[in-house]
Amino acid sequence: MEYNNINISDIDSIIKETVKKEIEKIMKIEQDVFLSENTGIKNGYYTRNLKTKYGEIDDMKVPRNRDNSFHSAVIDYNNRAIAMDDLIISMYSNGVSTRRISNILKTLFNNKYSPSSVSKITDAAIEEINTFLNRKLDKRYIAVYLDGLFFYLRRAPVDKEPVIFAIGIKETGEYEILGFYLTVKESHNNYRDVLTDLYNRGLTEPLLFIADGINNLDEEVMRIFPRADFQSCTIHYLRGIKSKVKERDSEEIVNDANKMFNCNDKKDAVDRFNDFKIKWNNKYPDIVYNTEKSTGKLFRFYDYPENIRRSLKSTNVIERENEEIRRRIKTVSSFPDQDSAMKIFYFKSVEFNSKHIFRKMNGYFKCRDGIREMFQKRYPL
Repeated sequence: MEYNNINISDIDSIIKETVKKEIEKIMKIEQDVFLSENTGIKNGYYTRNLKTKYGEIDDMKVPRNRDNSFHSAVIDYNNRAIAMDDLIISMYSNGVSTRRISNILKTLFNNKYSPSSVSKITDAAIEEINTFLNRKLDKRYIAVYLDGLFFYLRRAPVDKEPVIFAIGIKETGEYEILGFYLTVKESHNNYRDVLTDLYNRGLTEPLLFIADGINNLDEEVMRIFPRADFQSCTIHYLRGIKSKVKERDSEEIVNDANKMFNCNDKKDAVDRFNDFKIKWNNKYPDIVYNTEKSTGKLFRFYDYPENIRRSLKSTNVIERENEEIRRRIKTVSSFPDQDSAMKIFYFKSVEFNSKHIFRKMNGYFKCRDGIREMFQKRYPL
């Protein structure tokens, strides 16, 4: 069986080779930590095969020292495979502190991983984070979602700071976290830096950007991507209405407004807005006025194939991922430093991309010819 012209056996080999490199890296870190805390001299390595949950890995390079006092915790004394690196990374990315991880490993496996050892293992991700955040992107994306997540970082004093996530839908229909950006506040200027980075990394021909109500963000998009469209998140719009009306009116006015976003086409949506305007203009003129000013951005998704419109009218996909991250870090009152936060966001981004490597957006296959035609018209050769 093949997916996207990649043979499954090739994928299996790639996974095994990646796991092999990562385990060898972990064992080198283990040896460095051991020798920093004990006497001894490195003495090269020996090779052995290792059974893992990914299959048997051949010719694993296991480091050793001269008096053979160092033993990697990745492989226990009975030569059983323990995916210790996976366990540590998984616990850390789920918000478990390095000290707590150390205690868990000692309880479960009698391993002597100190909190500093665990921290050094997760620190191995720093170089990978830089590679991830600077990797080349595809030229074309059907859509790019932008949204911010706030977290606590211990500076002076502890304060809430945003990380801006960018998720794209590739021309071939798969979702991908393009990057995450730590910044001091959520403003259109900081989003401009995000957009510039995406462009510089190769994303030059997007069709649509989707974001919430950051002032002037649509103008920043147009400045850097003049041929792209901008869609305001309809969910954020409805939440904004609810917060500005009397409680007894909230359910009714939100239901009326939501009718605009569930029409067959843009003409019907305009008709629903006119109904909304007639009904609510006297009571809430500001809401009606602001809605009328924003219909171009709120109705942009109607310019796209019907089968994928539901995915393009809100930032739900990125909010779901942000909610997952919030759930995972709720045990962390605040991150001790920026690197600690970056590691969590990186691990969750890799996890997201791995899950979506072969998943297409809903409705993609029914309209891929139409999407291809949109790209050709928007960005002719």
